[in-house]
Amino acid sequence: MNYNNNHQSKRNYHPLIIILFTSGMLSVDELSKLPRTTKHNWKHFQHNNYYGHEWVSSYIKQFDDIKDVFQSKFTARAIKTILKTRLGFYNMLGELVHHKNLLKQHADSIITSVEDMARFSNVTISKACKFYGISKDWYYAQKRKVSCSVSLFKQCYRQYPNQLTLKEVTDIEFLVKDSENSKKPITTIYYNAIRKNLIACGLTTFRKYTKALGYVKSKPIRAKAKEGFKASYVFEWLHIDVTHAHTIKDGIQKVAFVKDNFSSALLHYKSTSEKAGSLFIKELLEDAFEKYNLHNQTKDIHILSDGGSENKGEVLSWVKHINAPPIVKKIKAMTDEFPFSNAMSEITHSIYKSEFMGGKHSEDQASHLISLDAFMDYYNHHRYPCRLYGKTPMEIINGESIDKTLFSEILTNAKANRLEVNRNFNECVAKIGCNRA
Repeated sequence: MNYNNNHQSKRNYHPLIIILFTSGMLSVDELSKLPRTTKHNWKHFQHNNYYGHEWVSSYIKQFDDIKDVFQSKFTARAIKTILKTRLGFYNMLGELVHHKNLLKQHADSIITSVEDMARFSNVTISKACKFYGISKDWYYAQKRKVSCSVSLFKQCYRQYPNQLTLKEVTDIEFLVKDSENSKKPITTIYYNAIRKNLIACGLTTFRKYTKALGYVKSKPIRAKAKEGFKASYVFEWLHIDVTHAHTIKDGIQKVAFVKDNFSSALLHYKSTSEKAGSLFIKELLEDAFEKYNLHNQTKDIHILSDGGSENKGEVLSWVKHINAPPIVKKIKAMTDEFPFSNAMSEITHSIYKSEFMGGKHSEDQASHLISLDAFMDYYNHHRYPCRLYGKTPMEIINGESIDKTLFSEILTNAKANRLEVNRNFNECVAKIGCNRA
């Protein structure tokens, strides 16, 4: 009892004090502060006399273990260390849950830790899973998985029949290691192969497998991509610009391409070792108009260039005096009239120098012109821009339409065949369960 200002009041004890007293875990000093009658009553305290005893019975049974832990400083420190380790591991798993691929990658380590905990602590797998913060269902799902040493991604062909067959992976590996493909973009390699029936899978899948097989296309150093646009029909927008190409013996050659925006096709080119002025550009445009009969087009044509002097003078005069059905306009990029860039031309120059020439220079002017002819053939007939979904630029120029479903039937048939092959696969060396490879 406490007495304050001659008023008697009853002391209210924290509920845990009773448990600590009956378990013998209060110090001598703490015991001295308890009234004798209170201690007498608590000594006869019976847990099962109180309502709700069954709710806490499991904790009461474990309280003796807790008492043993804290009676030993070494044991207490060890348990605290384990709990902190568990908390760190639990937080790590919490992060991995948001990155499912990482969680799968570390599944073997997690499962091994759960099994070690269950074995050494003599607890059930379910309790060990709770300790590490993972579900029992996830544990058994990973436990049943089979690691296949033959599969590129270590997945059993029978359990994952949708993955590419062993032969398909070998075919892609051949493409990856082909030196002729080292400078080509993935889309060109892919569409060239699927058109030749060398592969039958989606572009995303192809990218995934080429990356896993170690394909890394050399990337030239480029400036940040500028804002561009897309035409709605062939010959609506023609891009033109001049670039410099170095030769070993004959110095710098000036090169200009006329490029169609909609199809990405190179319509014509012109090269000179002299000054590439407005007459040079005018003659290039005249040749391109003659080659593709653009004077008889029925839709408008826009010629896009930068503000250089070579794109004025003779060029503007020629455009002004064109007498043809289409309305031909000369537009300057990056202006109030046309806020977009002339990136299409800049990209073409980069592809020619980096992808096609591989950073090398022609020997002389003659070999330079030969390389330009070869580049025109490669770019228009053997390169597959992603935006054309497997068609070449010249096929679009010649009237074919862009078809996103071009290879749908091939891919559907290949998937059905792949499922059949993988479900009957019997060549993998696999280990299951605790002895996973």
